[in-house]
Amino acid sequence: MSNQEVMTDYLLAAIAGLKAAGVTRGVISPGSRSTPLALLLHRDPEIECFVDVDERSAAFFALGMTKVDGEPTVLLCTSGTAAANYYPAICEAEAVNLPLIVLTADRPPELRGVGAPQAMDQQQLYGSHVKQMIEMTVPENQPNMLRYSFWQAANSVTEAKKHPKGPVHINFPLREPLLPDLEKSSSFHQPFVYVEPIKQLAEEMIQQVLPQLQKKGVIIVGEALTLTQAQHLRLFAGKIGWPIIGDPLTNLATCGIAAGTFISQADLLLPQIDETFQPEVVLRFGRLPVTKNVLLWLDRLPASTTWLFVDASGQWQDQLHRAHYLIEAEIDCFTDQWQHHDFQVDQGWITQWQRVQTVANQIIVDQFLDHPFDESQSVRMLQQSLPTDAQILLANSNAIRFFDRYGSETMQPYRVYGNRGVNGIDGLISTVAGIAQASQKPTYLLIGDLAMYHDMNGLQLLRQYQLPVTIILLNNDGGGIFSFLSQQTLAPEDFEPLFGTSLHLDFQKVAALYDADWSLAESVEAFQMQINASAMEPRFQILEVRGTQQEPVSLWTLSQKRFAEEWAK
Repeated sequence: MSNQEVMTDYLLAAIAGLKAAGVTRGVISPGSRSTPLALLLHRDPEIECFVDVDERSAAFFALGMTKVDGEPTVLLCTSGTAAANYYPAICEAEAVNLPLIVLTADRPPELRGVGAPQAMDQQQLYGSHVKQMIEMTVPENQPNMLRYSFWQAANSVTEAKKHPKGPVHINFPLREPLLPDLEKSSSFHQPFVYVEPIKQLAEEMIQQVLPQLQKKGVIIVGEALTLTQAQHLRLFAGKIGWPIIGDPLTNLATCGIAAGTFISQADLLLPQIDETFQPEVVLRFGRLPVTKNVLLWLDRLPASTTWLFVDASGQWQDQLHRAHYLIEAEIDCFTDQWQHHDFQVDQGWITQWQRVQTVANQIIVDQFLDHPFDESQSVRMLQQSLPTDAQILLANSNAIRFFDRYGSETMQPYRVYGNRGVNGIDGLISTVAGIAQASQKPTYLLIGDLAMYHDMNGLQLLRQYQLPVTIILLNNDGGGIFSFLSQQTLAPEDFEPLFGTSLHLDFQKVAALYDADWSLAESVEAFQMQINASAMEPRFQILEVRGTQQEPVSLWTLSQKRFAEEWAK
């Protein structure tokens, strides 16, 4: 039997294992050494394949699709630095517990460490950022080796899907010739069923936690949630009478229900409130919210505060090291436990939180009444204008912070996404392309000019797959986030080249290169008209809002001053 037939049988068994464990889609970056896997995957009618020649962009595209439904996406590339370009997206997937199945082709053992071209050490390429790394054998097709190939692929998918979810890496050493036998079909069949463990809170834990929920408390949420999870938490907060604090990625403000008391201006009010707002209990879900003022306020709470930490992944990412109760449970599992319990709501406790939230929100509303149109106002308008059932990806740095600071509740539900695992500004356009492709819903991206520049290759995905994504580009010509940080005290000769980082890019020309519509919003009316038009006729477009790096800083400083004055009355 020829080497070609042996290789084909072996790789078809691996693909059968992927499918048996639930893989239905893949993203391929073409190359030579990966040819047999690429051809066999691409020709498989049960796997929907996408092609992206830029590996870094491809990995974020896969990440975006997995964000939508939590299901694994396969990535495939050739050997060498192609595989290294997956690294940023793999780091993000590991940090936010998303299952990616990374397949890398490699030189066979005899071509490693001997100067062969396009060869590098791929066995520990992603280090601790993958849950599992499997070094496959050189292809063989004896029955036991076909079972081995099937099992390794299937088991890797289940490993990626187990809590805590995350990426896995399978490395395939392949010898030439690299063209598979395309006349062959897989004759390998093996049943494979994975049953996830059913989890519920132990009765002992319920009895310990219940008295804590009867006290004065706050709920802190920093995890990316689905709309359903957000609704569960809003209803739960209303039932026990605790305020709930969370950033935009929690979807607590955009889940479409107004149960409970949601604190949408935490960044503004937390530095000003006094000890009468100190809770007896803090109930945390997942990471901390994006605003640092939440962390600082929590860190000031007295040692007598009781902390409950609920985390479905069981990773206990408690950077404050304060948790007294560690509860491994999904959000709906936790909140459902208390449906049949009665809670005595402390009306005075919840009323004071409602009052301070009302004052903070009114400050924001008043700020924009006579404020000239700029980036900050466009973000406030955007949040209030997105259509029902839309979705938006918030880029890191200023984009997500503006959305957090100037946001408010909306009764029109839409879903908010972000890449807040390791908070990078790379790969965001590719990520939103994956979100749009997997969901087939009206999709928006709020992004700054530096993050846009970092992933302009992602625009090719929007063009290639005709994805109707509206990009709201906040262009302040550089790294505007640093104008909020301590670096802004530096002398101009130090600040400008290292932190101001002006690009002087003409994004109208960028739009033309990728066949995107482009428009410049210079007024409230123009911006509102464009957002309304995007809802009626979604299309691939860039809506640019220009500003300066100092304008948002001045507005936020004034907002803080006015709130402090108003709250002191």
